Amino acid sequence: MDTRQAVIVDACAAEPTGGVPVGLLPDGADLTDDQLQGVAGELAAATAVPDGDSLRVVGPTGPLDDHPAATVATVAFQHERGGREVGTDTLSTATGTVDVEVTSDGGVWVARPTPTVTESTVDEARIAAALGIDVAALRDVGADLPPLSLSVGRDVLAAPVNFLEHVSGADPDPVVLAEVAADADVDAVCAFTFDTLAADAACHARTFVPPGTDPGVRTVGLETPALPGLAGGLVAHLFERGVIEDATTSVEQGHFAERPGRVHVEAGGGLRVGGHAVTTLDGTVTVPGDEDDDIIEV
Repeated sequence: MDTRQAVIVDACAAEPTGGVPVGLLPDGADLTDDQLQGVAGELAAATAVPDGDSLRVVGPTGPLDDHPAATVATVAFQHERGGREVGTDTLSTATGTVDVEVTSDGGVWVARPTPTVTESTVDEARIAAALGIDVAALRDVGADLPPLSLSVGRDVLAAPVNFLEHVSGADPDPVVLAEVAADADVDAVCAFTFDTLAADAACHARTFVPPGTDPGVRTVGLETPALPGLAGGLVAHLFERGVIEDATTSVEQGHFAERPGRVHVEAGGGLRVGGHAVTTLDGTVTVPGDEDDDIIEV
């Protein structure tokens, strides 16, 4: 049997089992996408495979093109194990070559493309119904900041909400959520607020995906944990619009899905996202043979 080292690294997390769980096979570069898909299904997480200065990411449903959380997890793990030094470097991914930086405290920054942002035409009452939030909580801030459609690797409809208590109490309706996502031509719907748990965070966000949609990350019910791409696109737009003053800040995500995460964002002079990562599992996995559908033994 073919046995390899298998690691789970929680990206954009300060503590184990927070942030985004990412599988990592440090010596899996020779495995096929089908084999990696089997491993990702067993680990229930997108799985990254470094190969020199390149990175391949495969999820339980197949290869993933854009996955900044996997980049953060991989670079942080390599630094932790002595395979990457503090400083800047480049990494080749499915979407092209990206700049990465490891900071002296072990944090990781990943360069991101400029997001595409437009104002959404979906009625706020329908968005509120999809999220299970009183529409008044959206309309309270909607006059100055309407719901946004962000293309950030994934397409997300982001609706501002007045207070954290309303965001925390969100109770999405799966049927309406799917209808709104289809109407807005997005993969997910996000509620965010400037009312945060930490005083130095720009906003707190919760993101939900309709049933049957592959978000590229492990979900808790319909909710995703931290999404670095979304955090970066949101902060970049809010900073450009003058809604927030600090170009370097953070976005809270995942707390109400019991996977608290914090994505750091730098929006001035080019967009970067990042955070810290925690290794929560380090063991071995027996991979299936190529085109083998047998169950993987961990």
